[in-house]
Amino acid sequence: VSQLGGSRPIHSLHIGNDGAAFVEVLVGSSAGGDFQVLLPSAALMSPSESRAGAEPRRVRLFGPDSLVKGPAQGTWDRLRVVLSQPYCQSRPYGLSFIRVFAAPEDDKAPPEAPV
Repeated sequence: VSQLGGSRPIHSLHIGNDGAAFVEVLVGSSAGGDFQVLLPSAALMSPSESRAGAEPRRVRLFGPDSLVKGPAQGTWDRLRVVLSQPYCQSRPYGLSFIRVFAAPEDDKAPPEAPV
């Protein structure tokens, strides 16, 4: 469980894998309540890649279309990341990094396109 800098809607996630087969991301609030699923279980490696240990480090980008709509629109300040690797239990697994992108604020104009 990680504490985020402030309560904002979450727009997208960038996840750097390090050998995990699946990832699930839940969000919650320090004010209380249960965690809600933001990103349902997503494959980071195939079963054959997991067993062979092939390409354990890659980055997956999860945009607004990958996230559950209800929780993605709420404001959250806690993140719970659940990893699993059921295909190869002899090697350690984890994440290299996770970047959380907040939804753009409504009152800010979009940046101008470069000329």
